[in-house]
Amino acid sequence: MKTISYWFNVLANGQIRLCSHLLFVLGLVMTIVILLQVFFRFFLQVPFPWSEEFARYLMIWMAMLGSVVALRMGRHLGVRVLVDRLPGRTYDRIVPFLQLGMMFFLGVIGLQGIGLSVANWDQKSAAMEIPMLIPYLAIPVGSWMMILDVVADMLQDFFPTSAGSNAKIATTTLEEIPQPTVVGNGGTAT
Repeated sequence: MKTISYWFNVLANGQIRLCSHLLFVLGLVMTIVILLQVFFRFFLQVPFPWSEEFARYLMIWMAMLGSVVALRMGRHLGVRVLVDRLPGRTYDRIVPFLQLGMMFFLGVIGLQGIGLSVANWDQKSAAMEIPMLIPYLAIPVGSWMMILDVVADMLQDFFPTSAGSNAKIATTTLEEIPQPTVVGNGGTAT
């Protein structure tokens, strides 16, 4: 079982590297397209009809891929009011059930996303005339990638390996996010 845990975590780590690189590339492309759109619209008076739509679809993919990275790094916000009131090690005993609940929720979103993608596969986008399957696929792809992360985290909890992440999925709270501190003359420092 340790071998399975190891390979799931290796796959999840590779997935995070891929998502991180894709986020960089998509963000760069989106920035360039928007800057070109502003230049062409306001300086040359010849706007691109497709740039806003393209940027929107890039943002959708960035949101889903960013959610995958945030989940693996334990950076999604969680509400711990109830969890903090549990006695002793009760939380450690219910974590697998919470993870199963997350997998179920993500599975439903993934299946519904596939249904949405398939239902719109022949529809074309307004400006770029690409199949709407492309932007809609972000939902199931991101959901299934997050399921892989949850499975890897579950396996890491029960069968720790050197490839595993030490992040606890969905454990960051608002109190743990560094708040800026006010320094003289209204400036801020972190």
